[in-house]
Amino acid sequence: MNDLAQQILDSSPHMTFMVDPDCLRVIASNRIAEQMLGYTREQLLAMDITDIESALQDVFYWEEVRNGHYQRVDSLEGEYRCADGSLLEVGKSVRVLQLEGKPLLLVLARDIRHVRHTEDALEQTLSQLRATLESTGNGILVVDWHGQITSMNRLFSKMWEIPDALLAERNDAAILAFLVDHVVESDVCRARLQEVVDNRETEDLFHLKDGRVFECRSRPQYLGESIIGRVFGYNDITERQRAAEALRESRDQLEARVLERTADLQRANASLQLEKLHQDKLISRLGEAQNQLLQSEKMASIGVLAAGVAHEINNPVGFVNSNVGTLQSYVRDMLKLLAAYERIEDGMEEGSRRDIGQLKQEIDLDFLRGDIENLLSESLDGLNRVKRIVQDLKDFSHVDDSEKHWASLEDGLDSTLNVVWNELKYKVEVIKDYGGIPQIECFASQLNQVFMNLLMNAGHAIEERGQITIRTRHDEDNVWVEVQDTGKGIQPEHMSRIFEPFFTTKPVGKGTGLGLSLSYGIVQKHDGRIDVDSTVGKGTTFRVVLPKQAKSAAQEDARPPKNASNMQDRAA
Repeated sequence: MNDLAQQILDSSPHMTFMVDPDCLRVIASNRIAEQMLGYTREQLLAMDITDIESALQDVFYWEEVRNGHYQRVDSLEGEYRCADGSLLEVGKSVRVLQLEGKPLLLVLARDIRHVRHTEDALEQTLSQLRATLESTGNGILVVDWHGQITSMNRLFSKMWEIPDALLAERNDAAILAFLVDHVVESDVCRARLQEVVDNRETEDLFHLKDGRVFECRSRPQYLGESIIGRVFGYNDITERQRAAEALRESRDQLEARVLERTADLQRANASLQLEKLHQDKLISRLGEAQNQLLQSEKMASIGVLAAGVAHEINNPVGFVNSNVGTLQSYVRDMLKLLAAYERIEDGMEEGSRRDIGQLKQEIDLDFLRGDIENLLSESLDGLNRVKRIVQDLKDFSHVDDSEKHWASLEDGLDSTLNVVWNELKYKVEVIKDYGGIPQIECFASQLNQVFMNLLMNAGHAIEERGQITIRTRHDEDNVWVEVQDTGKGIQPEHMSRIFEPFFTTKPVGKGTGLGLSLSYGIVQKHDGRIDVDSTVGKGTTFRVVLPKQAKSAAQEDARPPKNASNMQDRAA
């Protein structure tokens, strides 16, 4: 065999042999055959093909060839004997060639051991897939990209009630047409079965003509990145649909009954509204009377307390003040006498002067002479301060005020600040910015109560250190007092409720929720209003606006307070 023919044989990916049919001698082989079987080329060319092919069917085949029967073989499994004595499973084909009028046999063989392993694994996978399809609760239909049915489980055929004769025919087009004919939405069903190469996932609801309802989900089947078919899953939801329909009917009946009952309640409610309006008016009047009574009782108690304290303190303060004044006069006289004795001290005997000098040094006479006067002055100043505090208590309470009278709000602010100063002095710097507002006709003690509530609330809003500014101004018609703090402000959701009775953001036991409510009522009683401006984290300003001239009668309907948009947690 020439070199070109040998190169052609060596380029084949399979084991290749040229066999003389007369003697069954191997007259040519390729490199793959040498490598796979372990023989050299010389060994192979000295062998008969039957020395290599050892399977029984191979022996019969070559015996027929020896007798002149040259049969073409397309695919036949056999065993090849290797040089080490082992057997190699192969798949082979045989072709009859004519070379210069003489027949030759071309044998092509390939190792099929890995093919066997692959086929076994594939068979196991297919078995698992078939078991999975049969065990699922849905009817499964698989259609390839040619529109042919490649798989379906028994549940699918049972759900659709496909006749056994139609299944036995294996006519895929007839089976798909059967599905379409049994669905009310036949056009949609046909379109879904034809869109097998669509990359979308679909979900449809099909109503069968026998009254059942199927839920259908489909998704493409991929091989790598190519779509080779589509998988359809069908779920019978007839019972679920019927239950849902029954539930809707029950709900509709219930809604009808609720509407009917609601109409009855609305009619009954309409009859109660008039009564409620009447009750609201009575409750409003009762609340106003109760607030006024509570305020009156509170102020009366404070007035009685202040009067009692003033009375009890004034008596001892009076005689102590008198005694200290007399003592100061006595001491001055004694100091004059002492000075006179000092002037004649030089005329005394040496021993007496020495004793007196020693005594002066022991009692530190010079210090006593200066300090006695200071002690007496400070004592008198302290007594005067006690008298001022007592007077502030009396001014704050106005015990005898049963009617309006002309009063200075700035004086009331000063007396009120003195009363609450003990609560503020440790963490608050108070700035007074008075505008010299004129006196107004009012219930001074009640307005002092308002100022006290605002000052106490401002102090409570400041957690560590802060500032409270008290500002007074006036125009042609009104006077106003502002209490501005640098506290934490009021939260917006609380702003609309800060004047409600008993509303408070303070911990339990720290506030009653009546301070701002009563203050609002007092200001309203004076025909005024309270404005609020607050920013969370920066502080709050309360402005009490009062008319310079009091009206003849108080308004019956309260005007709502003017609230700013930003608020912060603070309620009495």
